[in-house]
Amino acid sequence: MSTVGKRTSRRWSKMLPLLILTALAILLTGCAAQPTSWAGMRVVEGVIYAADIQQVVAMQVQDDDSYPREIWAFPPDPKEERLGLFYVTPAVSDEYVIVASQVPASGFFSQPVNVVWALDRETGQEVWRFNGARAQYVEGGAIAGDLFVIGNSDGNVYALDLETGREVWRHKTAHRVWATPLIHDDVVYIGSMDRHLYALNLADGAVLWDFPADGAFAGTPAWEEGHLYIGAFDNRLYAIDAQTGTEEWRFEGSNWFWGGPVVHDGVVYAVDVDGNAYAVDAQEGVKIWKRSLDTTVRAGLALYVDEDSSQIFVGGQNGTLYALDAAEGFVMWSTSREGQILSPPVVAEDVVYTTVSFDAERIRAALTANGRTIWVYPLPEQE
Repeated sequence: MSTVGKRTSRRWSKMLPLLILTALAILLTGCAAQPTSWAGMRVVEGVIYAADIQQVVAMQVQDDDSYPREIWAFPPDPKEERLGLFYVTPAVSDEYVIVASQVPASGFFSQPVNVVWALDRETGQEVWRFNGARAQYVEGGAIAGDLFVIGNSDGNVYALDLETGREVWRHKTAHRVWATPLIHDDVVYIGSMDRHLYALNLADGAVLWDFPADGAFAGTPAWEEGHLYIGAFDNRLYAIDAQTGTEEWRFEGSNWFWGGPVVHDGVVYAVDVDGNAYAVDAQEGVKIWKRSLDTTVRAGLALYVDEDSSQIFVGGQNGTLYALDAAEGFVMWSTSREGQILSPPVVAEDVVYTTVSFDAERIRAALTANGRTIWVYPLPEQE
């Protein structure tokens, strides 16, 4: 094989996983294919709220690290109530857990219905539903004040009254909205596949500014001291003035930045889809370290800080969870299992949780210190 042919072969072998993910994303926004690549969870005050495809489940974490106790599931029996597939990361307030699904068509001539569900946080009972969007929800929403804000594949950003589910406002973009918004100081920051990051007034959805890039935005921006940090499908990580929308610097990665970055103590951490993890100076946009992982990464990453050290957790499409030293970027440990990790890890206390696609183990809990598995969900006898 010629040198050019070898280069082309290597390029295609690197791009194939990304093309598969893109195909899944297109299917997700265009038909009722099972959107396993967007299943997510949240851990709040010792309770796991997980979108577990057929159900939303709430589970109490046990102090002795034993298997968590189920509090409720919605719907209780998905075989009896066909409420669709639950995959977006739940949003949690003091009173509600808000999720989304696509309810399948009920007849030959009917269409699937895209629904936002508000559930009572204590009981899991339905409080309200909103079915005004025309396409699927790819990522979850965010809660601020008395509003819940979420993007949809019909190109709209919807703001719903938290108590009733009534639509308060919507903002139309020029393409699908796959990203979860960041809400800070009564401003909604949300990216669209139309290659713009928008700053919207929380009260009425008015555009305060929009920032154009050369690629789509699918991740949630990170905020620190008046600055936003976000990656795009143009291989760049951007720093943006949160008040004006002015670009402060850009950093070139090796491929798309799909998941959102995290920022801590003046350092921005991000990972591109080639599996390159970066630490970048938040003021100057200069690389501090880079670590190449042997996997494709679609999701964002998680940060854990304790008295002794700080860690970055990255989940790969190859099923491996990596723990990196945040200061220097070396791999502290990694654990490889079946399935694919396509959503960001979640860290609570000294435990890192991952949701898993294409495997019987749909949630895994491991110690942050060494990666030792504490439990998996569901247990084998519960399958």
